[in-house]
Amino acid sequence: MWTDQALQKLSDKMAYCREDLFHALQSEKTDLSDSAFRWTLYNLLQEKKLFKTDYDTYVTVKPVVLPVYKPYYSEKAATLKEKLSNQYPDLAFVIFESVLLNEFLNHQIAQNTIYVQVEKDVSSYIFGNLQEEYTGSVLYRPGKNEFERYWSRDCIVVLNLISQAPLSQDKPHEITAEKMLVDIIAERSISETFSPSEIPFVYENVMNSYQIERRKMNRYAGRRGKSSQVKKYAGGVD
Repeated sequence: MWTDQALQKLSDKMAYCREDLFHALQSEKTDLSDSAFRWTLYNLLQEKKLFKTDYDTYVTVKPVVLPVYKPYYSEKAATLKEKLSNQYPDLAFVIFESVLLNEFLNHQIAQNTIYVQVEKDVSSYIFGNLQEEYTGSVLYRPGKNEFERYWSRDCIVVLNLISQAPLSQDKPHEITAEKMLVDIIAERSISETFSPSEIPFVYENVMNSYQIERRKMNRYAGRRGKSSQVKKYAGGVD
């Protein structure tokens, strides 16, 4: 069948968008119309010759169902998350710590840094409160020089929580895989904790191990002005 011949030209190691599939099918049936393509695509999905994995994302091999990423926090980070949740039940914040990346890095991070991303309007207020409790080990939105000069082991870095961040509905204070992949590029104080040469390995390991909602990740990357960098490492389609 002509559709089988077209699909044989596609790689089982790549993801394709609708436009890609249209051109692939049209190479075998030059008079393929838009309406005929939609009907053909529907049939291929029903016949399980194609599989839809995300918004406008299709593959030729049935995907393995990967688990959702779950961060396992250090005792200090977990205690901080619980403390903020109890003191400020309506506060929007997310906890990340650099040692969470050790699951995906070739060269392990030995000295941990805890990041608290807080809604912009109150981030300085939260910083002030944390500074009183953790004297000398809290930084507020540090630049590269400030981070290198004042960083200490297990220090807490308070950052603004950027809008449109992909958050977990069940556990909104825990970092998601999509947010982590963008933040390791977008947040200078996070990217300073490991070698930039490790980024491709982090992306590959995360995306091979856990579910990734590309649409959410790409929207957040765009919000942070890092679309091209994220697409470079994540590959695939929007």
